[in-house]
Amino acid sequence: MDSHQKFHLVGLTNSCRANSYNQMVLNHIRVEFHDLVDLHLFDISKIPFYEDRAEALPFSNEISNLSALIAQSHGLIIASPEYNHSVPARLKNTVDWMSRMPNKPLLKMPVMLISASTGHLGGVRVQYELRRIFEATDSRVMIKPEVFIGKVHEKFSPAGVCTDHETSVLIKNQLQSFVDWMKNYSLNLSCLEENVAHQ
Repeated sequence: MDSHQKFHLVGLTNSCRANSYNQMVLNHIRVEFHDLVDLHLFDISKIPFYEDRAEALPFSNEISNLSALIAQSHGLIIASPEYNHSVPARLKNTVDWMSRMPNKPLLKMPVMLISASTGHLGGVRVQYELRRIFEATDSRVMIKPEVFIGKVHEKFSPAGVCTDHETSVLIKNQLQSFVDWMKNYSLNLSCLEENVAHQ
């Protein structure tokens, strides 16, 4: 990969509604750092809930499209709230579907985790749960730097603008670290062209 080439990433969160704070975080990354990455935000709200017998049926367009999109990307960014100390059902369901796809889009996929909540901790526990889940899919989760955005309602405006300089710097540093990490370890770079060629 050319050192000046943009990284193509997929961004997922539990809800793409306009007032979702984690959606605001992904939008912030997509807009503010477009010179560094090309971030495609995918709406998972129409993905059906997984069950074993569903695999015997044709995959819905949403499932197939997301699987292909991830397989053709350099990495994945997950921005998630914390529900009852764990992962929101819709987001967990999406990972479960991707783990069952024939093209194995999550295999060795670099993953960056970030979380935001109106509480003080900023979703600490959801990130630890997500790490365990991505161990099962044999994905590559970047461990540090960690970013937990607590009291997010005080750091993003209702219009989705990050109004807190420190938070903006933390997000920027994490994204830059993610890009550097993928470059330094050649994560999903050399194999990306092979994945695309076999679509």
